[in-house]
Amino acid sequence: MEPDPKKAKLSKVLIRLCDAFTRTEGNIICPLIKAENSVRVLYKLEEYVLHRIVRQAGAEIGLTNPTFLWKSGATYRNMEGNLFVEYFASVSFDENNLKQYQKMLAQKLTAVSKVKHILIDYVRDTEDIIPQPIISETSFKLHKLKLCYEGLTTISEDIDKEPDLNVIADTIKSNFDDLRGQYTKFAVMSENGKGKSFILNLLLLLTADNNEEYKENNANLKLPQDIEENKTVEEIEEDEDLPDVVKDVLKTATYKDQCAKTVIESLCCQLPRHIEENKTVEETEEDEDLPDVSIKQSNSSLLNLVNYFSARSTIDVEPFILAQKKREEKYESTTKCIIHLRYGTVYQMSVNYFTEEELQHQLFDLVTLNGEDAVVFQVKERALDCLKARFQILTDHEIPSDIEESNGKFNSAKDIVLSEDVKQFAGQTELYIGNGRDALKDRLAMQAILRQLTTSQEEDKDKAEEYKKRIAAVKQIIIYLPSKILYGGKEILEMPGTDDSDPMAMDLIKTTLNEVDAVIVVSDLSEIAEKEVKDLLFSSDLAKYWKENPRSYKLILLAYPEKNEFQFGKDDSETIQLLEEQEKKKRKAVLNLNRKMLKMDTDDLKNSIITEYILPLLHTSILAQPTVQGEEYRVFQKNQTFLQYTGINNLITIIDEFVSSRQNVTTEEVKAQLSHFHHEIHSKNITEAARSFLHALNSRENKVKCGKNLNIDRDWIYFDGEIKKMLCDLVETEIHVVLKMNIEHAVINWIRNKNKIQSLGIFSPHFCGRNPVYKMLLYNIFFDGIKEKKVHLFRVMKSRIEVLFKQCKSKILNRYEVFLRSLLRHSHDPFTLQFVQNTMEKKLNDELAWYLETKGGLYSVETMTKCFEESQNESFRKNILVPIYSSNSPLKTVIQNSNVNAGKYEKRISLQHGRSLSLLQQHPATTIQTDKYLINIITCMMDIKQLFLNKLSALHEERLADKRMTPERSSKMWQRLVHHMQLISNLRHHRRHSDVLEDLIHMMSANLDEP
Repeated sequence: MEPDPKKAKLSKVLIRLCDAFTRTEGNIICPLIKAENSVRVLYKLEEYVLHRIVRQAGAEIGLTNPTFLWKSGATYRNMEGNLFVEYFASVSFDENNLKQYQKMLAQKLTAVSKVKHILIDYVRDTEDIIPQPIISETSFKLHKLKLCYEGLTTISEDIDKEPDLNVIADTIKSNFDDLRGQYTKFAVMSENGKGKSFILNLLLLLTADNNEEYKENNANLKLPQDIEENKTVEEIEEDEDLPDVVKDVLKTATYKDQCAKTVIESLCCQLPRHIEENKTVEETEEDEDLPDVSIKQSNSSLLNLVNYFSARSTIDVEPFILAQKKREEKYESTTKCIIHLRYGTVYQMSVNYFTEEELQHQLFDLVTLNGEDAVVFQVKERALDCLKARFQILTDHEIPSDIEESNGKFNSAKDIVLSEDVKQFAGQTELYIGNGRDALKDRLAMQAILRQLTTSQEEDKDKAEEYKKRIAAVKQIIIYLPSKILYGGKEILEMPGTDDSDPMAMDLIKTTLNEVDAVIVVSDLSEIAEKEVKDLLFSSDLAKYWKENPRSYKLILLAYPEKNEFQFGKDDSETIQLLEEQEKKKRKAVLNLNRKMLKMDTDDLKNSIITEYILPLLHTSILAQPTVQGEEYRVFQKNQTFLQYTGINNLITIIDEFVSSRQNVTTEEVKAQLSHFHHEIHSKNITEAARSFLHALNSRENKVKCGKNLNIDRDWIYFDGEIKKMLCDLVETEIHVVLKMNIEHAVINWIRNKNKIQSLGIFSPHFCGRNPVYKMLLYNIFFDGIKEKKVHLFRVMKSRIEVLFKQCKSKILNRYEVFLRSLLRHSHDPFTLQFVQNTMEKKLNDELAWYLETKGGLYSVETMTKCFEESQNESFRKNILVPIYSSNSPLKTVIQNSNVNAGKYEKRISLQHGRSLSLLQQHPATTIQTDKYLINIITCMMDIKQLFLNKLSALHEERLADKRMTPERSSKMWQRLVHHMQLISNLRHHRRHSDVLEDLIHMMSANLDEP
């Protein structure tokens, strides 16, 4: 039989579909792409969607039977491979066909997805692979959860008009919100002048959104002036379109019934005038009133980046957003406070200032810096220099020429009067928000403001004096900006330089290190890490946490050869490879040093310590090279050797994989829930049981019965009451015992050490008893007895609360069983009763598991430790530090007033601490009249107990109310059960919905780097 002539003419056409590189706002090729914008991710998660699009686009020009082919790249990251579509064509395929196909496919992709930048090429075989942007693991997880939630919501909306009652969708939404709201914190440390700000600026520039992305991502942005007049804080605090700094303020607002617009608008500050004007970039460049980093200068500086690599030209790069030192300021700190960098679609900044009282306490340290008990003479001198400078800036007082001279003038912190200018902003929060329409203008506005708040580079003398005051009073700066390196829950903290920083900055660094998840240390190529950095790092609680759980923390040591005059151009491909050998030697030395200092397992050390050298300027310069649009990948092909050895891609990947490993969103659990739901809707017995339940529930008699007997509020009111009672009992027993025992420890320590105190500065409330200037740390005197007991104590509390949870669960389920038996008494169907009971139990388990186990959960050891330490510090300041520090009495008088015979007191208190303490509390007039300070010690310890209980109760109330209850304060659990039954009974006959569910299960099974 002769072959069909039409079939004989069919030929194969191979099309390559790749993610295109885009250029950033600074015209740099961006090495990253969000998962939602990637055609590779669309293929991996929604292959059926992409297949429909390529089939339709191909049919327009005679291409049929499309088949996907995947060719992996040479790296271990499977998703760096290329996607191909193989068609059959009945006509010849030429350039005109390709252009028509490219246009059609791009249009169809844009219509149904966020994939916009795609390279569509006609190729001969699948060996023709090109580089593509990196897809972030965290971005991939977020995108999966978002797609899954949207898919389930679509199903739910078809069945019921209240989609939030679908328990699976609600669980996913909770995970999604938690993932976005939790930050993995990276502290960036170094000595001054090592290039922290410069490196961060280049990383932010490399991954910044371009203006097209910026406008699109902020299309629905709701600025403070757009907030409805009559809306309260509670009504809009979850509004996704609000800027992040606004949401942060609303979440912490004390009174939720306040007018939201009034609360926010009072905090908002105007951006620089020229940024607000409705001008084009070209018009703005000619504005004579621009700050010294104008748009024209910024553009010119970024264009010069090209020459560093191509012509080995030394260049000055204007800061992208963070202030950088000028050459003559190399060893001055530009970071006076900690700057937090987070992802946000719009440029925005929150600035918090110290309160008037905090500033007075800080400046009073100048008066109290006497005595011979300073740790190191240089530390004391550094503190003096800093305090004198701040004293002159923040007050109208003349600077005392000698400390002794100031003793009579300032008897307490209240005697220090701040200048009127400082009083205007002390304790305030300022919000700066771009309008979301022009990335360059918004960025330069933030850059100008940030420079004024962190450096003394203002040329206008009047403005310079004003900003010096603000710099000296800034407490914290949080910046949200659209750089993809921050996307997916990454927070970078730029720390002050560790050398030549004053004690206040050093204390701030040490306190912050206790809360971070990873530390990035920048040093010279030849150094492992400078002494000050190592001392701070290994004396912090982070080192202890790291040693106990090395998988949860990372130390990333970055060598920065470019700072050591290493410069590499296009002809230095062999020279650059020598750096790898140096890095290997350095890594060996690093592991040996840390093994000795931390005494950790070798494998744990290797996995938790990363050593890398980076060449950010070279990397950025290469990616600044000009190309024809759509051929940016050729820059990667041409300069593969250089880009391989700059360390930047490795650093981006290391940060992303670490964050991904820490995020407590278990896709396997979501997948298991979906699979179970899928099984339910395909089981005839289960669907019939669901219908029986709904039929019984909807009968007139049972509707009345349900209204009378099933008071759902009772379940969670009971749970709420039992939890609060348990917390109170635990605090009054476990916590009380520890604190009571610690009174004995603290009193004896105080009596033994108080006469050694030579400076009132030891009591500085700012340092909370840990002033680094002095050898004696008051905090240790009072709380050393608690330190080792806390973790064990909180584990005991957690286990007892878990027992209570089981009891509450049993009681709630028993009551539901009685009600369900009554409800289903006419069905005589044991399967229906058992199925509904099992479903209810599962939903209750989900509720309690979410309440207990979410990262940062209320009863985690980490959360309880944080609440306890906050309570400790608050009570210590209030009852011990502030009364003495604010007293008008000289230090000697304070000490003399607390003279008691130590031996006699120790003997009495050691007889029986419980009895002695009760005597102290019952007979203060006779027992402690000789030492009023001892009353304060007892009060301090006992106040910790109540403060701790208040914090835990507030967190419990917030968690229960926000997630588990409706606005009417009733449980969502019964409503979810009913809705779940409706879905089961209806979806069996909705093939489309069943298919969607199967697609979601497949989606949740997908891993980024598996074929």
